[in-house]
Amino acid sequence: MQNGKGGDVYRLVFELTARATDVPYDAFLLELVQGLAAHYRASICRLHIGGKAVATSDEECLLDSLDPNDQARYSTIDGILAQAVSDDGVLRTALDLDGGDDIANFLGRKLRTPETFAFPLMARGRAFGAITLYLLDSYPFEEADVRGLQAVGNVLYAATNRGEPFKGSGGGSLPLTSDKLVEYQETLDKVGKVLDELLYLTDAKNVMMVDTQGEFIAKRGEDSAFATTAFASLVASGFGAALRLSSFYGANGARSIRHEGADQSVYVTEVSDRALLCVVYEDSKAPDLIERWSGSAASRLAQHYDRLTEARMLT
Repeated sequence: MQNGKGGDVYRLVFELTARATDVPYDAFLLELVQGLAAHYRASICRLHIGGKAVATSDEECLLDSLDPNDQARYSTIDGILAQAVSDDGVLRTALDLDGGDDIANFLGRKLRTPETFAFPLMARGRAFGAITLYLLDSYPFEEADVRGLQAVGNVLYAATNRGEPFKGSGGGSLPLTSDKLVEYQETLDKVGKVLDELLYLTDAKNVMMVDTQGEFIAKRGEDSAFATTAFASLVASGFGAALRLSSFYGANGARSIRHEGADQSVYVTEVSDRALLCVVYEDSKAPDLIERWSGSAASRLAQHYDRLTEARMLT
């Protein structure tokens, strides 16, 4: 089986989510770890919630083949790795642990897994668990992989709190079900279509939608020289700083900024009070047209944003 493409992890997550309320909870967790293991060709995939391993995929029964001492050592390593990412919400590899070289050699020798990754499960801005993946071969994780795996946290948070209301963006109770998560995917597709049209109309290098806290939402176009997450954070912080600075001089009505470079320029405009649209274009393009088309796209994106954030549980 070939490793999945980075963006495909979203499809996997949402296909599983669509069944989350239709199957027993334990069966859903097992389907989740089995799906992730198959997607990444992982020898073992484990899901940790609340400091416990609640589901394990081990199709080749590698753990059963270990002697009791090695099983105990593996469980200790896995628990430490999961706890580390649960504590601070930062993804890690086995090499990041104390004694990482010895740990990686042990896992490679006993489980034939040259690489091990642990990803935090996030919901409402906090880590509450982890996914550990023991890979059969190297896999070039992309940003889409990281965000897709972290999005599993919202799925599990919804599944473990079935029937309990979440607070929507309007302040009222929002019963979060698999239907809401399917709606998120559909809304994200609509956002993508707007960005595709804007990219075509402006002939930009890339266009991106982010929230005002610097969280990446969607992107179309060429890869940039910067990591998308870092660029999104810079866009949001730069926009906020520019607006605060302009307010000192009485320019309170401005809701967009432009940064002009030698070869490329960046135009950022407000989608709503919590989201931004960013266009990176060559300096030769007509800035007035880019501003006009971006404004039209921002208005259309604003129509989708509340529904997108409700299903995504951004707070």
